[in-house]
Amino acid sequence: MTPTTALPSPTELALDWMLPGARNAPADSMHRIQTLCTAYPDLFTALITVLATHQGVPRELLAVAIKQCRPDLESFSREDVSQLLIAAWNGGKSGMDAVHRARSSQGKRSSASLSWVKE
Repeated sequence: MTPTTALPSPTELALDWMLPGARNAPADSMHRIQTLCTAYPDLFTALITVLATHQGVPRELLAVAIKQCRPDLESFSREDVSQLLIAAWNGGKSGMDAVHRARSSQGKRSSASLSWVKE
């Protein structure tokens, strides 16, 4: 006898939350964003997936949520993550990589240009 797997409930299968104009509770959206960020270790894949599945959420709010879920974005500001989202959506992986490199080195250059600043 083979064990039967429990089928997902209709609520778990429902994709209504992805429809344009769908209103979602912030806790539900945060849970989904956290799940997607965990499922995709590659930054670009995580960003583009969250953007594609949460098109009704403003990018500034997505940036805050993603920043909380991705330890690799800890040193980035909300504005930096928002710019990464825009670059990923408009410029694909190469666009996002360019912004990521620029934003990553931006903090390093600013303090290095001031000779009197000690790190």
